[in-house]
Amino acid sequence: MYQTIILGSILLVSFYIFYILKRVFKPKFNMPPLVRYKIPIIGHTYSYTFNSEEFLKQCKKEYGDIFSIYVWGQVRTIVGKEYSQEILSRDDAFNFGKAFFEIIPYDLLLKHIDMGLVNMPKLLKDHIFCKLNFYSERMQKCLHSATQKYIDINVHDDPKVFNNMYPLINKIISTPVANIFIGEEESKYDEVVTTFAEFTSDLSTLIKIPPFLNFFYPGLLNRILVSSGLYNPAIKHRNILIKHIKNQVCKRLKGKAKYGDSWKRPDDLLQDIIEQENIDFNNVNYPSLADKMLLFLFASIHTTSNGCANAFMDLASHPQYIQELYEEQLEVHKEADENGVLPFEALDNMKKLDSFIRESLRLAGHILALDHSVLKDYTFSNGLQLPKDHIVKIYVDDIYQDELLQGPSPKSFEPFRHLDINVPASKIGKNFMLFGGGKHACPGRHFAINEIKFFMHNIILKYNIYTESGKIEGRKMYGPTAYPSSGVVIIEKRRAK
Repeated sequence: MYQTIILGSILLVSFYIFYILKRVFKPKFNMPPLVRYKIPIIGHTYSYTFNSEEFLKQCKKEYGDIFSIYVWGQVRTIVGKEYSQEILSRDDAFNFGKAFFEIIPYDLLLKHIDMGLVNMPKLLKDHIFCKLNFYSERMQKCLHSATQKYIDINVHDDPKVFNNMYPLINKIISTPVANIFIGEEESKYDEVVTTFAEFTSDLSTLIKIPPFLNFFYPGLLNRILVSSGLYNPAIKHRNILIKHIKNQVCKRLKGKAKYGDSWKRPDDLLQDIIEQENIDFNNVNYPSLADKMLLFLFASIHTTSNGCANAFMDLASHPQYIQELYEEQLEVHKEADENGVLPFEALDNMKKLDSFIRESLRLAGHILALDHSVLKDYTFSNGLQLPKDHIVKIYVDDIYQDELLQGPSPKSFEPFRHLDINVPASKIGKNFMLFGGGKHACPGRHFAINEIKFFMHNIILKYNIYTESGKIEGRKMYGPTAYPSSGVVIIEKRRAK
């Protein structure tokens, strides 16, 4: 019995791999070279997972700027610096969202909305990211109060030791996002901020899970985990959001009925969605509204929280730069009003801090990033070809470690290297693609950078920070993907002079 099952499984896997290879390597395609491997089925999975930096360097050295590897039962194509812009600029041929949804099954997580009908980038761009000046004061006040709540209350006269700053920073970053998304009243509840922060972290868990069942179907393991309920973080967070959205809809309905044209309209994403979709208040689809909020959370918080945590840890790891940044922030803070709120234009004067953040983002640590799905058969400018539905990964480490693109000593952390060329942290280009590129570059990059700058401005003015070890705390690696360090830091309040 067991022998039959084992034999059948082996045959099934073998037939499937044969089918995939036959499909991918069609005779009519001039495919990128497939890196040689010795172990069937496993292919390059071990080297890709545990030694990706050296493995990919060797692959490029032997096979050139575009090559394919066999990992987790799938052939994936790696594209280096020479041709990466083709992927980012040809939105008719490559799509980031389709590749991302293969890993994160949003159609199963957020089953109360039709993913095909929601244009997430456009909605956020039209209602949030075009109002950066308008939301600036609210963002600063939220960051200030959240920093006091999660950091300041724990730091007294003596230095305080913090283990793994990421969860705290994630909550601090999530506070203004909750305020702007669901409204000022509901964002004051701890469970709302926690949902905004934790849903982002919960989705990151899905990204980290080894995709063992990709041998059978891309993303199959995560789809099984979510659809079976074994791991579906959306359920808990959806219920919390439904409760608070109901509360707001009822309040707004009563307020509008009572005050008519003099009713003060709330300025937040929830109200924008209600008005844009012309929602019938007598028949509100609360699960759908909650799922729309959840859809936007990962895009709005994940990159910002990671970037902010990395900048924080880089500052703690390089305390020699704190004084210079402190002097700049003191000068900038002279522009603040009596409540400590800076004018939006003050962001332009944080030039050293902006350069520091850009350097931290440049050295985020990813080896590969920005997976894209091929929308139609595509031929690169060098003649190599890819079939529809193939997945390509951009070799970002090849870009960030290149002297011609980055300048001298590209591996070293030099926070003020960007001052001379006067390039802001949100500027994208062939030498900086954390936020993608082309027409579909991340529309929220300015929002993210502004939030990181306001947060770091507060931290630098109020605290001295340094690592407990006195050493540089590197990123945590999961295969070719980097995450913020969980190293121990010490925070102490600045002494009044």
